[in-house]
Amino acid sequence: AVYLPFRHKHQSPAIFKGDKSRWTTRRMVKITFTQLTPTSDPKHGYPCARSSHGLSIVQNGTRLILHGGENIARTPLEDKDATWAADLNQDNGIWQWRRIDVNEAPPARLAHAQADHNDCVYIFGGRAGITMDEKAMNDLWKLDASGEKGSEAWSLVEPSASSGPPPEPRSFHRMICVGDSLYVFGGCGASGRLADFYRFDLGDKTWHNLGASSLRGRGGANLLSLSSNSMLAVVAGFAGEETADGQSFDIGKNQWNDQLLDQSLKGMRPRSVCISASFPSVGCSIIFGGEVDPSERGHEGAGGFENDIVVLKEDSGKYVETIKASTAGPWPEQRGWSDGAFVDKFENTGQLFIFGGLSGDDANPKRLNDLWRMDIQA
Repeated sequence: AVYLPFRHKHQSPAIFKGDKSRWTTRRMVKITFTQLTPTSDPKHGYPCARSSHGLSIVQNGTRLILHGGENIARTPLEDKDATWAADLNQDNGIWQWRRIDVNEAPPARLAHAQADHNDCVYIFGGRAGITMDEKAMNDLWKLDASGEKGSEAWSLVEPSASSGPPPEPRSFHRMICVGDSLYVFGGCGASGRLADFYRFDLGDKTWHNLGASSLRGRGGANLLSLSSNSMLAVVAGFAGEETADGQSFDIGKNQWNDQLLDQSLKGMRPRSVCISASFPSVGCSIIFGGEVDPSERGHEGAGGFENDIVVLKEDSGKYVETIKASTAGPWPEQRGWSDGAFVDKFENTGQLFIFGGLSGDDANPKRLNDLWRMDIQA
């Protein structure tokens, strides 16, 4: 295990205690990375390396759902390789990959947004074309993963007659589920980078336009739940450049907070296309890695990536510190355009699962198919 500092402004710096895998301070979060090596699907092997995909976790943390993405830049994966599950055998702790084969499936896509609710996985939008405005989508699909493994089924979610207009087609946006609602922010549409914000009521099947953020339009932002799901926050993203700003949205008041998070986020390195998660029981939210230097080749290449952990206060989104990758134990390599799925266990612990993404550089971009689990404990 690696013990890493979670310090407040007036706390003393970390003190090395002799064991290279351990640091200690007056207050801390303990972070441990474990690379998972699931056994193969007996017939189909393993999911291919990919980026711009989605990852969700259902069934009380025992089933991961991987969908979509690209193995070749800007080329969506074929339907037969798009959707996979990793199932945890709770008797022996071993994960196993399983390709999900169904008769009906969403059209092939990359750069969609993905979230889960009551053991169902929802995907919204994405694109199937080469350019940002080509073949963008604004459809909403549900994968019912509530049953036994192998029983998963896709269905198109149609808005009800009383729904407002849906968000315009887009890619590289973000979606999160809070309560019985899906929230969708920003992304890249035909008109350019977006800063709009929508809510989809899963009970009434209605879209609601919540108004645009004061931030510049952007793709690859982080959309975090804060303050025990009473607030949402947009943090960082690509707005023609990597950013380190943000704005919060009050769910109870159903409105954006006027004061931006720029001062609260002071000290965080600008970035986009990261993995983010909130752990109320631990008292922090985290952002893992992402692109910190954009590629000169755009989406065809690979920019400069990180594998650090940005720590924010869960009650406010205030920046606390950045934890660099440890050399004392296993740690995922640098990456962006990845995705993760997290579980807050309400016992001062949580888990974040990370799959794949884009690494390397412009000369040698490298897509990944590794699977990691990050354990975090207060």
